[in-house]
Amino acid sequence: MLALYLALGACANPEVVSEGDITGRVVIPKEAATRTVVSASDDDGDGVYTYTTQEITDPRLLGPVYIGAFAGMDTISFPYVHPQMGPLIDAGIRGDTFPYGGDTIGRIDFACYATLSCKVTTSRFSDYDDVLDYFKNDIGIPVVDAYGVEVTDGSAMRQWCYDYFAATSDAEMAFIGDDNLRFEEDGDNYVASFKMRHTERVDGMSLWGFMDAPEIETDQVRVNGTFTTCNPNGGRQVDAYNTQFSEGSSYFDVLNYPSTYVQYGDWVADGEATVSFDSELNQKEDVDINLNFHFSAE
Repeated sequence: MLALYLALGACANPEVVSEGDITGRVVIPKEAATRTVVSASDDDGDGVYTYTTQEITDPRLLGPVYIGAFAGMDTISFPYVHPQMGPLIDAGIRGDTFPYGGDTIGRIDFACYATLSCKVTTSRFSDYDDVLDYFKNDIGIPVVDAYGVEVTDGSAMRQWCYDYFAATSDAEMAFIGDDNLRFEEDGDNYVASFKMRHTERVDGMSLWGFMDAPEIETDQVRVNGTFTTCNPNGGRQVDAYNTQFSEGSSYFDVLNYPSTYVQYGDWVADGEATVSFDSELNQKEDVDINLNFHFSAE
Protein backbone atom coordinates (compact mmCIF):
# COMPACT_ATOMS: atom_id res chain seq x y z
CA MET A 1 0.00 0.00 0.00
CA LEU A 2 2.80 2.37 0.91
CA ALA A 3 4.57 1.60 -2.41
CA LEU A 4 1.36 2.38 -4.34
CA TYR A 5 0.90 5.66 -2.46
CA LEU A 6 4.47 6.74 -3.22
CA ALA A 7 4.10 5.79 -6.88
CA LEU A 8 0.91 7.83 -7.22
CA GLY A 9 2.51 10.75 -5.40
CA ALA A 10 5.46 10.72 -7.78
CA CYS A 11 3.11 11.13 -10.75
CA ALA A 12 1.20 14.07 -9.23
CA ASN A 13 1.85 17.61 -10.47
CA PRO A 14 3.78 19.67 -7.94
CA GLU A 15 1.88 22.53 -6.38
CA VAL A 16 2.83 26.07 -7.30
CA VAL A 17 4.74 27.68 -4.44
CA SER A 18 3.26 31.09 -3.65
CA GLU A 19 6.43 32.42 -2.09
CA GLY A 20 9.20 33.76 -4.34
CA ASP A 21 11.24 36.75 -5.46
CA ILE A 22 9.91 39.98 -6.97
CA THR A 23 12.19 42.22 -9.03
CA GLY A 24 12.03 45.79 -10.24
CA ARG A 25 13.53 49.25 -9.91
CA VAL A 26 13.14 52.20 -7.58
CA VAL A 27 13.09 55.49 -9.49
CA ILE A 28 13.58 58.74 -7.59
CA PRO A 29 14.02 62.25 -9.05
CA LYS A 30 17.37 63.99 -8.69
CA GLU A 31 15.41 66.68 -6.92
CA ALA A 32 15.23 64.32 -3.93
CA ALA A 33 19.03 64.46 -3.69
CA THR A 34 19.13 68.24 -4.15
CA ARG A 35 19.39 69.92 -0.75
CA THR A 36 20.78 72.99 0.95
CA VAL A 37 23.70 71.44 2.80
CA VAL A 38 25.93 72.66 5.61
CA SER A 39 29.71 72.63 5.46
CA ALA A 40 31.81 72.90 8.65
CA SER A 41 35.32 74.36 8.75
CA ASP A 42 37.89 74.90 11.49
CA ASP A 43 40.68 76.80 9.79
CA ASP A 44 42.69 77.58 12.93
CA GLY A 45 42.21 74.14 14.50
CA ASP A 46 40.78 75.38 17.79
CA GLY A 47 37.73 73.11 17.64
CA VAL A 48 35.33 75.97 16.94
CA TYR A 49 33.60 75.50 13.59
CA THR A 50 32.13 78.00 11.20
CA TYR A 51 29.41 76.99 8.79
CA THR A 52 28.55 77.78 5.20
CA THR A 53 25.62 76.61 3.12
CA GLN A 54 25.08 75.80 -0.53
CA GLU A 55 22.62 73.85 -2.67
CA ILE A 56 24.01 70.69 -4.23
CA THR A 57 22.80 67.46 -5.80
CA ASP A 58 24.46 64.45 -4.19
CA PRO A 59 23.12 60.85 -4.20
CA ARG A 60 24.66 60.39 -0.76
CA LEU A 61 21.77 62.57 0.45
CA LEU A 62 19.32 59.78 -0.42
CA GLY A 63 18.37 58.10 2.83
CA PRO A 64 17.17 54.52 3.21
CA VAL A 65 14.37 53.56 0.84
CA TYR A 66 11.79 51.16 2.26
CA ILE A 67 9.68 49.19 -0.23
CA GLY A 68 6.94 46.66 0.37
CA ALA A 69 4.22 44.61 -1.30
CA PHE A 70 0.70 45.40 -0.14
CA ALA A 71 -2.90 44.39 -0.82
CA GLY A 72 -3.83 47.80 -2.17
CA MET A 73 -3.48 51.56 -1.81
CA ASP A 74 -5.35 54.16 0.25
CA THR A 75 -5.64 57.50 -1.57
CA ILE A 76 -7.91 59.26 0.94
CA SER A 77 -6.59 59.08 4.49
CA PHE A 78 -3.20 60.80 4.09
CA PRO A 79 -1.66 63.65 2.07
CA TYR A 80 0.14 60.96 0.08
CA VAL A 81 -0.73 57.52 -1.24
CA HIS A 82 -0.53 55.06 1.67
CA PRO A 83 -0.88 51.26 1.80
CA GLN A 84 -4.15 49.77 2.93
CA MET A 85 -3.84 48.13 6.30
CA GLY A 86 -4.23 44.40 6.82
CA PRO A 87 -5.99 42.66 9.70
CA LEU A 88 -4.53 43.10 13.18
CA ILE A 89 -3.72 39.67 14.55
CA ASP A 90 -3.15 41.10 18.01
CA ALA A 91 -3.88 44.78 18.59
CA GLY A 92 -1.31 44.85 21.36
CA ILE A 93 1.57 43.88 19.06
CA ARG A 94 2.90 46.24 16.42
CA GLY A 95 4.31 45.03 13.17
CA ASP A 96 1.93 42.17 12.45
CA THR A 97 -0.04 43.52 9.49
CA PHE A 98 0.69 43.58 5.76
CA PRO A 99 2.90 43.82 3.66
CA TYR A 100 3.41 40.45 2.02
CA GLY A 101 7.14 41.20 1.95
CA GLY A 102 9.64 44.02 1.81
CA ASP A 103 13.14 45.23 1.06
CA THR A 104 15.32 48.31 1.36
CA ILE A 105 17.59 50.22 -0.98
CA GLY A 106 20.25 50.83 1.63
CA ARG A 107 19.69 50.28 5.33
CA ILE A 108 20.67 52.15 8.45
CA ASP A 109 24.03 50.94 9.72
CA PHE A 110 26.49 51.86 12.47
CA ALA A 111 29.78 53.26 11.15
CA CYS A 112 32.11 52.85 14.12
CA TYR A 113 31.73 56.26 15.84
CA ALA A 114 29.03 57.49 18.21
CA THR A 115 28.86 60.65 16.06
CA LEU A 116 27.37 58.51 13.28
CA SER A 117 24.73 56.66 15.27
CA CYS A 118 21.42 56.64 13.32
CA LYS A 119 22.99 58.66 10.49
CA VAL A 120 24.59 56.25 8.01
CA THR A 121 22.84 54.48 5.13
CA THR A 122 24.52 51.56 3.41
CA SER A 123 25.21 51.58 -0.35
CA ARG A 124 25.87 55.33 -0.42
CA PHE A 125 29.61 55.62 0.32
CA SER A 126 32.57 54.35 -1.65
CA ASP A 127 35.17 54.46 1.15
CA TYR A 128 36.00 55.91 4.57
CA ASP A 129 37.13 59.28 3.20
CA ASP A 130 33.78 59.49 1.39
CA VAL A 131 32.00 59.12 4.74
CA LEU A 132 34.16 61.75 6.45
CA ASP A 133 33.70 64.19 3.56
CA TYR A 134 29.92 63.78 3.51
CA PHE A 135 29.41 64.44 7.19
CA LYS A 136 31.72 67.45 7.30
CA ASN A 137 30.75 69.09 4.01
CA ASP A 138 27.11 68.05 3.47
CA ILE A 139 25.79 67.47 6.97
CA GLY A 140 27.94 69.96 8.88
CA ILE A 141 28.89 67.48 11.60
CA PRO A 142 32.56 66.43 11.43
CA VAL A 143 33.15 62.90 12.69
CA VAL A 144 34.90 62.88 16.06
CA ASP A 145 36.33 60.04 18.13
CA ALA A 146 35.54 59.16 21.75
CA TYR A 147 37.82 61.99 22.92
CA GLY A 148 36.12 64.63 20.77
CA VAL A 149 38.99 64.83 18.31
CA GLU A 150 38.00 65.21 14.67
CA VAL A 151 38.76 62.24 12.42
CA THR A 152 40.19 63.70 9.22
CA ASP A 153 41.84 60.73 7.54
CA GLY A 154 40.15 57.66 6.10
CA SER A 155 43.00 55.39 7.14
CA ALA A 156 42.51 56.40 10.78
CA MET A 157 38.80 55.61 10.49
CA ARG A 158 39.62 52.24 8.91
CA GLN A 159 41.93 51.31 11.78
CA TRP A 160 39.36 52.28 14.39
CA CYS A 161 36.60 50.35 12.56
CA TYR A 162 38.81 47.26 12.45
CA ASP A 163 39.43 47.57 16.18
CA TYR A 164 35.79 48.31 17.02
CA PHE A 165 34.34 45.39 15.06
CA ALA A 166 37.37 43.08 15.41
CA ALA A 167 37.42 43.06 11.60
CA THR A 168 40.23 42.23 9.20
CA SER A 169 39.05 43.69 5.89
CA ASP A 170 36.93 46.44 4.35
CA ALA A 171 34.59 43.76 3.01
CA GLU A 172 33.24 43.42 6.55
CA MET A 173 32.08 47.07 6.53
CA ALA A 174 28.60 47.10 5.00
CA PHE A 175 28.48 50.91 4.81
CA ILE A 176 31.31 51.33 2.25
CA GLY A 177 32.39 49.89 -1.09
CA ASP A 178 32.14 50.88 -4.75
CA ASP A 179 30.54 47.52 -5.53
CA ASN A 180 27.79 48.23 -2.99
CA LEU A 181 26.62 51.55 -4.44
CA ARG A 182 23.00 51.03 -5.48
CA PHE A 183 21.76 54.19 -7.17
CA GLU A 184 22.82 55.06 -10.72
CA GLU A 185 22.17 58.26 -12.65
CA ASP A 186 19.50 57.94 -15.34
CA GLY A 187 18.55 61.24 -16.95
CA ASP A 188 16.68 63.33 -14.38
CA ASN A 189 16.46 60.41 -11.95
CA TYR A 190 18.47 58.07 -9.79
CA VAL A 191 17.51 54.41 -10.17
CA ALA A 192 18.31 51.27 -8.21
CA SER A 193 17.33 47.67 -8.85
CA PHE A 194 15.80 45.55 -6.12
CA LYS A 195 14.93 41.92 -5.51
CA MET A 196 12.23 41.42 -2.88
CA ARG A 197 13.09 37.92 -1.71
CA HIS A 198 10.79 35.26 -0.24
CA THR A 199 7.66 37.32 -0.84
CA GLU A 200 4.09 36.05 -0.89
CA ARG A 201 3.15 36.49 -4.55
CA VAL A 202 -0.42 37.57 -5.24
CA ASP A 203 -1.47 38.65 -8.72
CA GLY A 204 -2.23 42.37 -8.79
CA MET A 205 -0.47 43.14 -5.52
CA SER A 206 0.72 46.74 -5.08
CA LEU A 207 4.32 47.83 -4.58
CA TRP A 208 4.90 51.00 -2.58
CA GLY A 209 7.67 52.67 -0.64
CA PHE A 210 9.25 55.86 0.59
CA MET A 211 12.66 57.45 1.08
CA ASP A 212 13.48 58.63 4.58
CA ALA A 213 15.32 61.89 3.88
CA PRO A 214 18.09 62.85 6.33
CA GLU A 215 17.39 65.84 8.54
CA ILE A 216 19.35 68.92 7.45
CA GLU A 217 18.91 72.20 9.31
CA THR A 218 21.00 75.27 8.66
CA ASP A 219 20.39 76.75 12.12
CA GLN A 220 20.34 73.58 14.29
CA VAL A 221 23.25 71.60 12.92
CA ARG A 222 23.33 69.11 15.79
CA VAL A 223 20.22 67.31 14.46
CA ASN A 224 21.60 66.94 10.95
CA GLY A 225 21.87 63.53 9.36
CA THR A 226 19.29 61.80 11.55
CA PHE A 227 16.52 59.57 10.18
CA THR A 228 12.95 59.24 11.43
CA THR A 229 13.05 55.49 10.84
CA CYS A 230 16.01 54.96 13.17
CA ASN A 231 15.51 54.16 16.84
CA PRO A 232 18.29 56.07 18.68
CA ASN A 233 17.96 53.68 21.62
CA GLY A 234 18.10 50.55 19.48
CA GLY A 235 20.99 48.37 18.45
CA ARG A 236 23.94 47.40 20.59
CA GLN A 237 24.45 49.39 23.78
CA VAL A 238 28.06 50.49 24.26
CA ASP A 239 29.34 51.28 27.74
CA ALA A 240 33.10 51.80 27.58
CA TYR A 241 35.26 53.55 30.13
CA ASN A 242 35.09 56.87 28.32
CA THR A 243 31.81 56.69 26.37
CA GLN A 244 28.26 55.43 26.55
CA PHE A 245 25.94 55.32 23.55
CA SER A 246 23.56 53.20 21.49
CA GLU A 247 24.51 52.18 17.96
CA GLY A 248 20.92 52.71 16.80
CA SER A 249 18.82 50.56 14.47
CA SER A 250 15.80 50.80 12.20
CA TYR A 251 12.39 50.40 13.78
CA PHE A 252 10.99 46.95 12.99
CA ASP A 253 7.52 48.05 11.85
CA VAL A 254 8.38 50.72 9.28
CA LEU A 255 6.47 48.97 6.49
CA ASN A 256 3.57 48.03 8.74
CA TYR A 257 2.83 51.55 9.99
CA PRO A 258 4.53 53.84 7.46
CA SER A 259 2.46 56.92 8.35
CA THR A 260 4.25 56.90 11.72
CA TYR A 261 7.57 57.45 9.97
CA VAL A 262 6.83 59.38 6.77
CA GLN A 263 7.59 63.01 7.63
CA TYR A 264 7.92 66.34 5.84
CA GLY A 265 10.81 66.18 3.39
CA ASP A 266 10.44 62.48 2.60
CA TRP A 267 9.73 61.17 -0.90
CA VAL A 268 6.81 58.77 -1.34
CA ALA A 269 5.79 56.38 -4.13
CA ASP A 270 2.71 57.08 -6.21
CA GLY A 271 1.23 53.64 -5.47
CA GLU A 272 0.65 52.88 -9.14
CA ALA A 273 3.07 49.95 -9.34
CA THR A 274 1.36 46.56 -9.44
CA VAL A 275 2.80 43.12 -10.08
CA SER A 276 1.30 40.56 -12.44
CA PHE A 277 2.03 36.83 -12.40
CA ASP A 278 1.15 33.99 -14.76
CA SER A 279 -0.58 30.78 -13.69
CA GLU A 280 2.73 29.42 -12.38
CA LEU A 281 3.29 32.65 -10.39
CA ASN A 282 6.19 33.74 -12.57
CA GLN A 283 6.49 37.51 -12.60
CA LYS A 284 5.49 38.80 -16.03
CA GLU A 285 7.71 41.89 -16.05
CA ASP A 286 9.84 44.06 -13.80
CA VAL A 287 8.10 46.93 -12.06
CA ASP A 288 9.19 50.53 -11.47
CA ILE A 289 8.34 52.04 -8.10
CA ASN A 290 8.29 55.80 -8.69
CA LEU A 291 9.04 57.86 -5.61
CA ASN A 292 7.83 61.08 -7.19
CA PHE A 293 5.79 62.67 -4.38
CA HIS A 294 7.67 65.11 -2.12
CA PHE A 295 5.91 65.33 1.23
CA SER A 296 6.59 69.01 1.78
CA ALA A 297 4.99 71.52 4.12
CA GLU A 298 3.81 73.77 1.29
